Amino acid sequence: MPNGDGVLAAVTRLQADYARYVDGGQAMAWSALYGSRGVLTLSDGREVGGAEELAAFAARAPQGVHLQGVPSVEERDDGDIDSVAPFLFVNAENGSMIAGTYRDRMTWEDGRLVFAKRHIDMKRSL
Repeated sequence: MPNGDGVLAAVTRLQADYARYVDGGQAMAWSALYGSRGVLTLSDGREVGGAEELAAFAARAPQGVHLQGVPSVEERDDGDIDSVAPFLFVNAENGSMIAGTYRDRMTWEDGRLVFAKRHIDMKRSL
């Protein structure tokens, strides 16, 4: 388990893979970014968990581009990592944009960093 700059690099890689896989239509690879008990929660109250349910969610996502700001990262005493980062999603199908915040709890499984929980707080459509 890395520390310092290594943690920031691992967090940035996980977040970059999240955008790359969902934007590239790689639903199974995207769902694998979540840990064995990882969940995605949305600001409307929905909760998505489990590899199949997460992959189905990603497969239904609109075509577009996820742009993410630099994350604020905090290492926890239990080894998990909390991260908060702003994002902007540009929908390629209709041109709409959604701004918001990712609030993440990340954990280490089998030597790799995964999402234990990702909450997407959608602030507004632009």
